[in-house]
Amino acid sequence: MDKISPVSTNLLYAYKTQANVPAESKNNSNTTTIAPDIVKKETADATKAYAIVAPPQKSAPEKKSIDELKADLTSQGKVEGKDFTVRKDEKDSQLNIIEDGKTVKVYRFMNNGEKKEDFDAIQEFSYPLDSSKGLKQVETMYGADGDFRFRMTRYEKDKSPYKDDIVNYETKPYELEEKLKAEGIKFSRDTVYADLGYTVKITAFDPKKDEITRYEFSYPNDSDKVNAVSKCIIDKDGSLSAEIMFRNDETVYTDFHDNLIPENLNREERIAYIQSHGGPGLKS
Repeated sequence: MDKISPVSTNLLYAYKTQANVPAESKNNSNTTTIAPDIVKKETADATKAYAIVAPPQKSAPEKKSIDELKADLTSQGKVEGKDFTVRKDEKDSQLNIIEDGKTVKVYRFMNNGEKKEDFDAIQEFSYPLDSSKGLKQVETMYGADGDFRFRMTRYEKDKSPYKDDIVNYETKPYELEEKLKAEGIKFSRDTVYADLGYTVKITAFDPKKDEITRYEFSYPNDSDKVNAVSKCIIDKDGSLSAEIMFRNDETVYTDFHDNLIPENLNREERIAYIQSHGGPGLKS
């Protein structure tokens, strides 16, 4: 267990947009199919809902500076403040593409974005036409070379596919420990203190599944009311594979492997696609 390193939502800070994105807009969909035999239940549940708003498969984008990108948009008749917004800073910069009043794409840059080499990543946002099933938004991050970084799927708290998971926003650490004991799952507990609060971490090992899962309960100082509860799924290499974050108003599933598969691939092509995107191969 020494191989497992602490992971929190701070891991996503460099990749997440700083703008608050509303929850409903038009569908930016592309046909995909799910391979339930090569993804875990948690991933399968999320991707089934995600498939209705899945963005297209990405290729390496042309690298441009933030000013070059702005000039391209202006030449197309796009208006700054209406069709796109720009934020420049010495540490990082971004250009947001807006459609129907919603942010649908974010170009992220290192530094002030003056050089094309500063181009760092693209975020794409998709929204369901019908939010009755609780799916609010899907955010996908690709690197400057088109490499997949993560996919974040947001659900309404009471409608998410994880509402009956072993933990949720209301779960207390001792309640989780009782459930783990009842299922014969070994675990360890640690508390980490910081300036603004503390985190109770419970790392569990299930010998039946040969699987390690870490649960985190984040509290502000001098309070027993949790900020968030997370379930971190660890892969065989000891790296974070996926995370489910339970908050008071929503549940967020973040996948660090691209487990969506393009349509019309045969078995061998599906295996190659999954392996090339950092996912597991098919079980024999």
